[in-house]
Amino acid sequence: MISSQKQTNSDLLYLEQALSPWQSNIMQGNYAFEQGALLEARDKYLLAKTLADHLLEQFLYAQINNNVIHAIEHCIPALVVASHNLADTYIAMQQLENACKWLCEVHLTLSSLIKHTHYEVQKASKHHYLKTSAELVAFARRYHSFPELIEQVNFCLSSSTPSNKQLH
Repeated sequence: MISSQKQTNSDLLYLEQALSPWQSNIMQGNYAFEQGALLEARDKYLLAKTLADHLLEQFLYAQINNNVIHAIEHCIPALVVASHNLADTYIAMQQLENACKWLCEVHLTLSSLIKHTHYEVQKASKHHYLKTSAELVAFARRYHSFPELIEQVNFCLSSSTPSNKQLH
C-alpha cells in the first residue's frame, strides 16, 4: 500500500511540475491582457496552448492507467483555457478570423478525443466538448454580421458532431 501511495504521489508531483509552465504562461498572459499588452498576452497564451497540447499528446500515447487518465483530465481543460484565452485576445485585437480559428481548432481536437478507445478519455473530452460547442454558438451569435465566420463555425460544428453514444 505504501509503495502505491509513493507512486501516486510522485505521479501527481510530475503532473503538477509538468503543468507549472502552462500555469505560469496563463498567469503572465492574463496580466498582459489586463494591462492591454495584447501581443504579449497572445504570445503567452500561444505558448501555454502549445505546452498543453504537447502534454496531452504525451499522455494520450502513454499506457492508459488511473494516473494517465488523471493527467489527461487536467490537460484537456488546460488546452481549452489556453485556446479560449487566445481567442479572446484575438477578439480584443479585432482579429475575428484568428479567434474563430482557435475556437474551432480546440473544438475539433475535443471531437477527435471523444472517439478515443478509453471511456474515461471520452468522458473528460465530452464535458469540455459541450462547453466549446456553446462557446462557438455564442461566438456566432455575437458576430452574426460576418457570414464567413458563421460559415466556419457551422462547418466546425457540423464536422465535429460526435457519434450518438450516450456518455454517463
